[in-house]
Amino acid sequence: MKWKDRLNFIRQNMKKNKSRVFMTILATAIGCAFLIVLASVGFGAQRFIVNDIMQDRSITEIQVQGKRAVEEGENPGVTKADIEKFEEIENVKAVSHKIMVENETTVQYEGYSTQSSARAVDFSAEKKAGLNLSSGEMPEADNEVIVGYHLNQYLHKEEGLTDEELYNEEGVVKEKYQLGESLLGKTIQMEVRQFKDGEMVSETFPLEVVGVAEEPARDWQKDRDVFISSAMLTNIESFTGTTNGQMIRPEMSEEEINSIQDAEQERTYQQVNVIASNMEQVESISQTLKDDGYHIYSVTEELDQINIVFAVVKTGLVIVGAIALLIASIGIFNTMSMAVTERTQDIGIMKAIGGHPKMIRSIFLMESGYIGLMGAIVGVIVAYLISFAINQILPIVIQQVFNESPDTVIQLSYIPPYLVLLCVALSIGVAMLSGMKPAKKATNIDVLRALRRDI
Repeated sequence: MKWKDRLNFIRQNMKKNKSRVFMTILATAIGCAFLIVLASVGFGAQRFIVNDIMQDRSITEIQVQGKRAVEEGENPGVTKADIEKFEEIENVKAVSHKIMVENETTVQYEGYSTQSSARAVDFSAEKKAGLNLSSGEMPEADNEVIVGYHLNQYLHKEEGLTDEELYNEEGVVKEKYQLGESLLGKTIQMEVRQFKDGEMVSETFPLEVVGVAEEPARDWQKDRDVFISSAMLTNIESFTGTTNGQMIRPEMSEEEINSIQDAEQERTYQQVNVIASNMEQVESISQTLKDDGYHIYSVTEELDQINIVFAVVKTGLVIVGAIALLIASIGIFNTMSMAVTERTQDIGIMKAIGGHPKMIRSIFLMESGYIGLMGAIVGVIVAYLISFAINQILPIVIQQVFNESPDTVIQLSYIPPYLVLLCVALSIGVAMLSGMKPAKKATNIDVLRALRRDI
């Protein structure tokens, strides 16, 4: 019997018991859909968390947070010597290093002002590290700076307004009070204050804005920093008389004041990022830094931990979902057993005219596999519909429960293509295993008894 004839024979026999076959396919479809939807929650949660982590961080970036162990008198922070050491490591593309100006800096422009944070950077190193600008160019002169994307939105005139009157719900100055123009090409004044001889005095430093940093990846992040040169930091330190422009406060002890005024104190960098040439080199560079005694953090390490946790979660969800398929296999077994019983005479006739047992067994295995395939197809369609509904309803639920809309698109359910293929393969495999015993029973039927319809 040709394969085409076998398929026609299967379809004809399945039409004789439409309701029973339909219920069996329905049970398989429910089991398949349950497995996919359950596993899709694990895939969706992992995908959302990974994307959230990767949204504003470079996967080739390794953060160095200081030394793990130091000898007596040694600086535990990252120094210039450490920076040079990092740059000599093989496959290191760049070393980004920033120093926070530890002072209450104020940015002023034509009657507008706002509090801001100033960071001293090496612009050539930042360019290699991948610092991107939304407009302008990288600074070259000592008084040239890059400003944060949102700095102009925070500049406002001092009009005696309360915070509620000045700021909107997002914490940004209301549009009617904003500067309303780009700072690119403008000269701003940065005011730095210091206690001297018991009085608060201030000094302003003119800075030319030649670049505006790109917009942060997250909507809720507001960047109003000012990136200055190392030479400008030195000028600030000359005025304040302290390391990193630290402010002397009246409550400080003499010992504390002397420590921050120590001119011979070795400079340390608060934010140091080692940038690898490519993702494949991150692990080896991270290990080198660990072996050299540095505290480090990289996104790849966090991703490895997340992937391990979700691998366990997804395995558990797949196992739970597979139980539904096993339950559906009971229905397939029952359907195929009934099919063998009802077609006893047909089996006897096929044997009488020379039908081989393998051919008879293949017919029933094909029928059980066909039921599994139909159930899987219906289950996949239903799973996609349920997954779509979950992703559409979830933001509405969050808005109703927490009374706020999520900042990012949350896709709780995600169905990767290989999950569909795995589920279809499992469905067909379980169905054929369920039909194995009935198929074997069909090959053992006695011809004479079958023709007499006596079982």
